[in-house]
Amino acid sequence: MGLLSGGIRMRRYRVMGDVPPDFRDRYEEAIQTHAFQDFAPDDEREQVAGWVGVDDWFEPGLPLDRWLVGNTICLTLRVDTKRIPSKYFKLQCRRREAEWRLKAGREDLTRAERDEIAALVRKELLERVIPSVQGTDMVWDLDRREAWFWSTAEKANETFRTLFERTFGLRLRPLFPYSLALEVLGEDRAEVLDRVAPAWFAPGGGS
Repeated sequence: MGLLSGGIRMRRYRVMGDVPPDFRDRYEEAIQTHAFQDFAPDDEREQVAGWVGVDDWFEPGLPLDRWLVGNTICLTLRVDTKRIPSKYFKLQCRRREAEWRLKAGREDLTRAERDEIAALVRKELLERVIPSVQGTDMVWDLDRREAWFWSTAEKANETFRTLFERTFGLRLRPLFPYSLALEVLGEDRAEVLDRVAPAWFAPGGGS
């Protein structure tokens, strides 16, 4: 989604901190460490996320030439999600609880027993769910210290920021008109921006 196809909807970030001189070796190891890993057998997670190449989400391995173009890092954040329909989950829990009560010869179950049944049902259903697959592209210009992420969805950006900072050890600061103006003016002149008012450049604007 974004870099090679799709609409141009993205968020910009300032990358805070310095890129190490040996970033090629260091980042290659870090990217491999945080590369996408599929759901494992008996995996109880509902979502897994990691880096893949922008050229092929399903090709394993991320050697240097797959993500470094000049002084630009290009990667895709792949997120696989398993969702269990809530109504179906509740139905299966009720059926399993009825079987449990019959076997135990009791009309009521304890809270611990209901929790155990819910955990078993959830685990069994997750094993049967086919995950949805989503990929969102990221471009990081090392010279400009800017990163672009091709999504405006808040949850996707939160996942991206978390994975980026874990991978590269650098923080991301969102870039929008106010923060860009602050970079030009400097923190000591931030009060100037408080006096900024909207202006219309076309006749009858704002009416």
